[in-house]
Amino acid sequence: MRRPVMLITVLVGLVVAGIFSLDRMPRDILPNLSSPTIYVAQPYGGMDPAQMESYITYWYEYHFLYIDGIESVESKN
Repeated sequence: MRRPVMLITVLVGLVVAGIFSLDRMPRDILPNLSSPTIYVAQPYGGMDPAQMESYITYWYEYHFLYIDGIESVESKN
């Protein structure tokens, strides 16, 4: 190595710059959502959509309506 002092100085500068940039980096992993949504998928083999609606979907919709903060419930079969 011809210039060890310069190499060490550059490496220390890169490490210090990395620490400062890491400190100022935003920490929010998930973006802000204006309307939160919950999807429930219930696979149940052997039933046609009418049976799914009368047995399973009705049960979910009925119980979701009693949770505070839920404004609407939609379902697809």
